[in-house]
Formats: sequence, structure tokens, C-alpha cells
Amino acid sequence: MYILYVITKTNAGGAQKYVYDLAVAAKAKGHTVTVAYGLPTTTQKGSDSLITRLTAKNIRSEPIRGLTRNVGFIQEVFALFELVRLFKKEQPNIVHINSSKAGALGTLAARLAGVPQIIFTAHGWSFNESRPWWQKVILFFASGTIVWLSHKTICVSEAVRHNIARMPFVRRKLTVIHNGITCPPLLSREKARATLHPRVVGSYWVGMISELHPTKCIDVAIRAFAHLVESHPEVILVIIGEGEKRTELETIVSELHLHNHIFFAGSKENAGTLLLAFDLFIHTSRSEAFPFAILEAGCASLPVVATRVGGIPEIILNKECGLLVPAYDTIALATAIKSLMQDSPRAYTLGARLHTRVLQEFPKTRMLEDTFAVYQI
Repeated sequence: MYILYVITKTNAGGAQKYVYDLAVAAKAKGHTVTVAYGLPTTTQKGSDSLITRLTAKNIRSEPIRGLTRNVGFIQEVFALFELVRLFKKEQPNIVHINSSKAGALGTLAARLAGVPQIIFTAHGWSFNESRPWWQKVILFFASGTIVWLSHKTICVSEAVRHNIARMPFVRRKLTVIHNGITCPPLLSREKARATLHPRVVGSYWVGMISELHPTKCIDVAIRAFAHLVESHPEVILVIIGEGEKRTELETIVSELHLHNHIFFAGSKENAGTLLLAFDLFIHTSRSEAFPFAILEAGCASLPVVATRVGGIPEIILNKECGLLVPAYDTIALATAIKSLMQDSPRAYTLGARLHTRVLQEFPKTRMLEDTFAVYQI
């Protein structure tokens, strides 16, 4: 078959990892593969991470001008017609579209081009983001339209499926396939720390892998540390990732006088291999589908404190293989981190249980097999 994947952004992120894994596996099975992507709107480091990795695997990619996260009528029309032209020229058997922006334009373009099989993967819904209520209503119906236009919609968690299942006439098109992972080889604690921040002094490292985007609520983690460092001056937070909020977040760190406790490591290729640098992992999103970052933390047997949102409770069973706290709650986050700092046997047990759960319940092989099965429908 000829499979054409479409995604909006090419930075290092969960949806991008998903597309990469599927594209590489599809090519290995003998299929022809192309990835169409939106051109980056910034030159920040890591903005073309996906394309660099695809090129290394000799997988063809096609840029789509106008396909960006930002909304603009003219660029949307331009991107729509460019996608229609691409689909008509390439005549793929399957178009597999990822992310809401690409979904809205890609599913319509695929219908107009007569693509025989249109698959959409929902990595979360934009109506779950912090927005005015009227925007949420519009985006809810826009998301339903994406599902209507697709032949099958893959939801990466039960939470994602539940969010859209209220829309009329969509249930039969929805299927849940959790993200899956193959655990990478891990650098030693010493090498990982030297790679991230060789001059950082701190005996207890808390880590994050996250895009610096408003939905990820990195500011909540920073403010939680303002409470932590008073009683635990040995603790530091290292944040792996880049994004539009970096300058603003660095300003918050400066205002709270946390320069010696919070460090931005930037985007790192194969960030999951660096996780042994950390004693504990946190994830503070206010909206989340099914984060690869927590699966990676499980690969490293790290204790995890995360927000009780979206599909996260489908990975972390609270108090059995991690701790869940409410979104936006800096005190609850600081308290949970402190509790595991003060109880290392419990922290070790939670990390070990999460490791077992990730290996047993969320292997990449299962995700790939289930997704390719959808292609045959």
C-alpha cells in the first residue's frame, strides 16, 4: 500500500513520535510511505526534529505551506488546496492524519481528492484547552466534523474517545489504541546528568520532558518548587523541551529567585535515554491524551507525580504505580513531591510498578499491530 501521513508540527513531541514510529514500521513492512508536514513557524532548536529523523530512515517528506498551528483564513485555504493537489498527485491508498489542525484540513482535502481510506488519530482535542466557552463549542463541532469526514478515528486513550463520543453518529467510527513504546537503552546516571547540566549542583533531581506550551502548565511546576526549596534546598528541577513559553517561564524563575534550582535543558534528541539523571519525574499538563513522556519515565522505573487529567489515569493507577494530583494545584504537587523525597522505599516501589505496567500494557508492537489492522478495514 501507499500510506501518506499528515501532521501539523515537526518538533519533538508525542504526536511526532507516533508518526515516526508508524512510518518507519510501515516502510519496514514493505509499504510506500510519505509524511506531509506543516512548515515550522520558528527556527527554534528541535523544530524540525521529525523531518531529520525521517530523512535518516530514507522516508520521503513533503512540506505543506500554510499548515501551521496558528489560524489564518488565507493560509488555511492555501493549505487545503495544497493538500488536495498532493493527494490527487500521489494517489495514496491511505491518508493517516494527525493533530486537530491537520485533521480539519486533511480530512476535507482527502474527501475532495477521493482518497479511499482516511484515518485520523486524535492525540487530544483542542476544545479541552483553556479557551472561552464559545470557542470550545465551535471546536467541539469542528472536531466532530473531522470524525465524520474520516473513515476511522483512532483515539489514543479512553478519555479521548469519551470526550467526542457525545457527538451524534460518531461512535461507530471510534476505536481506542493506546500509545505504545519500546524502552530505549538508558545512559548511566552520571553520563545523563553530564549531558543535561554538567555544572548543576543538586543531590535530588526532579525531571520533566515537555513542550513549553501553555497546556503543559510548566509554570505550575515552577511555583511548586518555590514551596519545595524552602525545606529542601538540595532539590532541583530540570526541564527537557522547547517551546513558545520559554522566555515567559524563565522570567517566572527569575522573579521567584529560583536560578539555582530550575534549569531549562532545551530540546534533546532521544530524551528518554537521559531519564536516569532524575530521581523523580513530574508531568503537570491541564489537558493530556496519553503522554509518551510518562511511558518513558516508566521505562526508567522512575516514580511519577502527574496531574489527574485526560488519559494519564489510564497509565498511572493512583498510589499503586504513581501519584496523581489536581491540575493547577501547586501545593498538592509540592506535597506529593515532598512525600516521595522523604520516603525513598515507596518511591522505588511506585517506579518499579510503573515499569512493569508499561512493559506489559503499552508495548509499541501492540500499538503498531492494532493500527495496521485498522488500515485493513
